[in-house]
Amino acid sequence: MSTPTQVPFELYKANAEFALRTNKLLKECGRRWLDTFDQEVDESISESQQEIDKLSVGEDWQSLAAIPGETFLRRMQQEVGDAQAIAQTAVTNQSKFLAGLQDALLIWQRETSKALGGAEGATSFNESLNDFFKMFANAAAGKTGHDR
Repeated sequence: MSTPTQVPFELYKANAEFALRTNKLLKECGRRWLDTFDQEVDESISESQQEIDKLSVGEDWQSLAAIPGETFLRRMQQEVGDAQAIAQTAVTNQSKFLAGLQDALLIWQRETSKALGGAEGATSFNESLNDFFKMFANAAAGKTGHDR
């Protein structure tokens, strides 16, 4: 239990920790996006090198004329794969961010309750927080708010 003079410090500390945890989550999410796009750029560079190599060994006009068509087909296939990779990254990022945010909020709630000297209001706060996260869980499962 905190003394009245410690309450402002403990609340400030809980809020600062929550802000830092949220900031870390945002940076991790951004890192995953950067990693995804970095991989896509590396693959694109590799494909460009393959096209350059094909041009260097092309001995006749027919093989050189076939390169744009092959490139177009490969690009179309790559676009589908890229869209799937980006969609998967988006789902993964959102899920990890939401789980981390839920953890950060629960830690913040526990620390705030402890700073204020007990769990008198913690039960109703926990219930409200659980309802809040159920809404996201239902949305992720494809349920609407009317499915209750």
